[in-house]
Parts: sequence; C-alpha cells; structure tokens
Amino acid sequence: MPTIDIALASYNGEKYISAQIASIFDNDVSGAEVSLGKLIVSDNVSTDKTAEIVSDICYAHPELRLHINHRRGVIHNFNYALAQTDAGYVMLADQDDVWHNNKIALSLQKMQELERQFGTNVPLLVFTDLAVTDHQLTVISSSFFAYQKIDPVAYVRPESLFLYNVAPGCTMMLNRRLLEMALPVPDGAVMHDWWLMLVAGVFGHIGHVGQATMYYRQHDNNQIGASVSSFWEKLFSPRKKLQLAQKNLQDAVRQARLFSAQFPVIPVEFSSTLGFLTEFNHLSRWRRVRGLMQEKMISPTFWGRVLLYAVAVFSPVLSRVSQR
Repeated sequence: MPTIDIALASYNGEKYISAQIASIFDNDVSGAEVSLGKLIVSDNVSTDKTAEIVSDICYAHPELRLHINHRRGVIHNFNYALAQTDAGYVMLADQDDVWHNNKIALSLQKMQELERQFGTNVPLLVFTDLAVTDHQLTVISSSFFAYQKIDPVAYVRPESLFLYNVAPGCTMMLNRRLLEMALPVPDGAVMHDWWLMLVAGVFGHIGHVGQATMYYRQHDNNQIGASVSSFWEKLFSPRKKLQLAQKNLQDAVRQARLFSAQFPVIPVEFSSTLGFLTEFNHLSRWRRVRGLMQEKMISPTFWGRVLLYAVAVFSPVLSRVSQR
C-alpha cells in the first residue's frame, strides 16, 4: 500500500494552522488504498505561537512532526520539510488553507493514472484546482483558474512552462522520482513549486485535476495569492504593468539559466524555448520579436502576449560584459 507524506511550511501561522492540520487529518482515504504517513511541519522560527500550537496537536496525532528550520525563506523552508519525507508520494501544504476531505484521494487517483500511462520511474506531478475564499472561508470563486481567466493545461506547454508557473504548490502531489531529481530546490529558483513543475514537465509528466480540492484562503499575509486586474487597470496603468512584466521575465531568465546549468541535457522540444529565454537579454529587439513570432515563448492570454512584445521592444539590450 502506498504511503503519502505531507510537507507543510509554516511561519507565524497561529491564526489558521490548527484548522489546516485538522482538515488534512479529516481526509477520507478509506477507499483509496493508501496510508497517510507523516505530516511534517517545518517552522521558520515563528515569533508567534505557531510552534506551540503544532506541538500541542502532536500529542493527539503522533504522525504529526514538528521541525524548526533556522534558515529563512519559503524555498529553504520547503526544502527542509521535503528532506524529512521518505514516502513514495509527497503533498505540499500551506499553513492557512483548508483541504477538502477528498483532496488526497483525487490527487492519488490522477497520479496513478499517470503511472499506468508513463510508468513509475519518471518524475510525476499532479496539481488540482482550488476554491478562492476570503479570510473567513467565504467563497469568492469556486475555481482559481476560472477566477484568473487561465487554462491550466495551456500553461504546461514547453513554450509557456519556463515563462510562467500556473500551479500553486499547495495543490501539488509529487512522486519520489521527481523529488530525487529536483531537490534541493536551488537558491536562484523563483519559487519551489515552479522549479518542481519545470523538472516534472521537462523530464516527466504533469497531470491536472479539474476539481477544486481545497479552500485557498486570501488574507493580508499571503506570500502569493490570487488576484485579478480589471480591463481598465490594464489599459490605464501600462507603465506599471510593463515594469512588472519586465521583472517577471527577468526572474524567468535567471531561473532558466539556473535550470540549464543544472540540467545541461534536456529533451529537444524544450531546447528552443530554454535557449531563447536564457539569451533574451542579449538579443536585439528584432530577434526578440522574431522569436515571439516563431512562438519560442507563448503566453496563453491576450494581455500576456501584448506584454511579452512590449518587454521585447522596450527592455534594454545588454552586452555580455555588462551582465557579469
């Protein structure tokens, strides 16, 4: 029977973490032929009562393990949590959400579909939809992807995978082979979940569950959340949108270079996008535009495509010496 570990990264989460832990233990896996292994909480030296709350819950749930991680940052915290896992499958969790009681079963079902299709010795990742809520769990949208107006399947194409991350880590299930290849997530990665998506997408396979499996709680302290921009915001704040698009692209460039250095041999269908992205800063504006016209990078949204062309035209062309 397969075992699933849960890796939860916490920091100053006293307000919501007990509800999240309870929702994980309330998951019904009776018909899934799976056992829940360890729920590992890696706490980033919280200054509130998070660690105390988790420690108290440990008395009732011996499978709950609290680890204090002194190395700051979300990536380091998840690296530390994942390093404590040894199960065949691992799910990621945030401290402030609430899982539906079928989240584990639905994720495992999709994972096993991938295994039947592609085998068990390749990196596999499953992510699900999620319901967006306010801080009191009042549902704002029953679908995160509908709320963001994005097609999650389009984002895992080679031409988009290195440019955007579509899957929040809190929805992910990972197999052991993926963890063996991807960990530790390096310092230069944009986020741990995007890095895991890249390794799975390039060297293995990604599966998507179209059903929401959790409440994605939005509040003032979210590291990353769900947000939408109105048509008028896009139309009347072009400089702000362009600056954000430039920053996001530079993050993607940095991560692509790191990926290329760590994995110098990749499948050919990804090499064109990866090469274009790693060289983007040094290409002439015309070569950037031509590359976009040749669909070496694609945004699945209309406004994303507009911003990509704007970044290609208005971003400075750097010499190789100036970027060292």
